Amino acid sequence: MSAPSANLLAGRIAVITGAASGIGLAIANRYAEQSASLALIDLNQDRTTAAAESISRRTGARTIGIAADVSDEKSMQRALALVQETLGTSDIVVPNAGILVLKDALDITVEEFDRVLRINLTGSFLTAKVFGQAMVQANRPGSIIFTSSLFGKRGGRGNGAYSASKFGLIGLAQSMAAELAPAGIRVNVVCPGQIDSDMLSQLFDDRARDNSTTPEHERDIFTSRIPVGRLGSPGDVADTFLYLASDLSAYVTGQDITVDGGWSVG
Repeated sequence: MSAPSANLLAGRIAVITGAASGIGLAIANRYAEQSASLALIDLNQDRTTAAAESISRRTGARTIGIAADVSDEKSMQRALALVQETLGTSDIVVPNAGILVLKDALDITVEEFDRVLRINLTGSFLTAKVFGQAMVQANRPGSIIFTSSLFGKRGGRGNGAYSASKFGLIGLAQSMAAELAPAGIRVNVVCPGQIDSDMLSQLFDDRARDNSTTPEHERDIFTSRIPVGRLGSPGDVADTFLYLASDLSAYVTGQDITVDGGWSVG
């Protein structure tokens, strides 16, 4: 689906973590196309700066690229200071940074399990907390949109840590939606299904190794289970993030929206 032609986010400031690639980068592009100013946050400064500059050249949007660790509150506080100094107080926050470790629950180490939760769940919480506090203090209504997953609604082989972190995001979002509604801040969750991305390519590689097949074979198996007949694109997911960031969803909060091409019902 192509983005609407109206300036749905004109005058707004969006903060997106995990923004240098994949779904995060697609969201950043979509928001810029709708006239938002952007703070792109990722671990690698060079990649983040390059992404921000590319979006600015293409769309004319004001952008800044910031290197920060979402699992470190002090790092996120420094990112907040840079955003406020450069762009102002955000009114759209997308805690999107995440990692995937595929191991059965009895095989994954405590350190690996903690790392997945620290980045996916605690990192998203810290992003929402740090930037949400600034929004409340500035009396600036807006939208916080978490990135969960289809596996935030159901478990799956080798997905124990990932599913635990993504299930947690839905509960966190529902609680924050109730708490922040009086401040005019809506909180929702997007649950992508099988999206053609680096993370999914990693999954195909891992499954091919475990099953003595090929990544192409594993990709075909996944695609065959999707009723619409294809993997999703990051742009498919970005359109839902645009809806939740804009006034089109002014009466929507505390919701988790699955974007999976029918996988969960097929």
